[in-house]
Amino acid sequence: MTTVEKEIREQITDLPNILSFMKDFVKTGKLPDFLFDADLVYFVGCGSSHYNGIAASRYFIQKTGIEARALPGGEIFFAKNQNIGSNTMKRAAVLISRSGESTEVLLAGKVFKQLGIPTLGITTVNNSSLVKIVDRSIVLPLDEVSIVMTKSFSAILLALQLLVDYYSNGNFEYYDELVRLIPDIIEKSFEMIENDQLCSYKRFIFLGIGSFEGIAREGALKLEEMSLSTTKAFSTYEFRHGPKSMADEETLVTIFGDITTEERKLADELRSYGSKIIYVGSGEPDIYTGGEMGLFLSPIFSQILGLKIAEAKGLNVEAPRNLTKVVRFVHNA
Repeated sequence: MTTVEKEIREQITDLPNILSFMKDFVKTGKLPDFLFDADLVYFVGCGSSHYNGIAASRYFIQKTGIEARALPGGEIFFAKNQNIGSNTMKRAAVLISRSGESTEVLLAGKVFKQLGIPTLGITTVNNSSLVKIVDRSIVLPLDEVSIVMTKSFSAILLALQLLVDYYSNGNFEYYDELVRLIPDIIEKSFEMIENDQLCSYKRFIFLGIGSFEGIAREGALKLEEMSLSTTKAFSTYEFRHGPKSMADEETLVTIFGDITTEERKLADELRSYGSKIIYVGSGEPDIYTGGEMGLFLSPIFSQILGLKIAEAKGLNVEAPRNLTKVVRFVHNA
């Protein structure tokens, strides 16, 4: 078993541990109250962490009613005037980095500090550079060896959801039920990918709306990183406006979310072009992840799909092409 597969399977034990950790964390009093007293909150990350920010920012808006924007770290530092206005609204930011060392995220943190915008950092590495520059931090008790983010993506998203839910309703009880779904999600994903020969498709499309758009974009990235596949991600209904020209019998479309009547109509249209459709979420899905609060469980299917396609191609998921675990570059800020 590769380290990547091992870490995907470790979500069975690691995510319940993150749930327990966050239950204790909210009792410490070291909470980022400034996030929930703001008029606008930025969610900033790079790569998978940016897509995590897209999912978390939409969840934040839904639960709190506070405006939020998800931006890549480079947009904050290298295009500050095009992304950060000069008005006097109360603002705050969440900085997301598994390693706590991603250059663009750290540069974004410096910008926020200069502007007097308070920051929460979330990472898995204590004493990292990120922890040192933010006003509040959450350091998750999680060790991920692989270059490709799998369990850390799910864990960080879970922690952010729990933080939002603590402030919006204070109730974590449903999450105890959700983490019990993980073994079934993992085994059913492996089974479906093999039985339905999902690795045999030539193109892979991921769709999601609202919070699930971030999950769709992360799904596409997982396949790019692990299996060098031809893949794209879209906000669900945007796929109808041009991109659906790609749909044919060689295309696998995964739709994330609480599957509605309208999404089923879209799926029927795509099936008429020959495409295979997989539902991940709730509403009679192929893989049940528990609805909106189960957002953090939704990436697991894509993680496993990327792994199995890579194995089918004979690619080494332990050393994905051109990638490193931490993305740094020298910049004289």
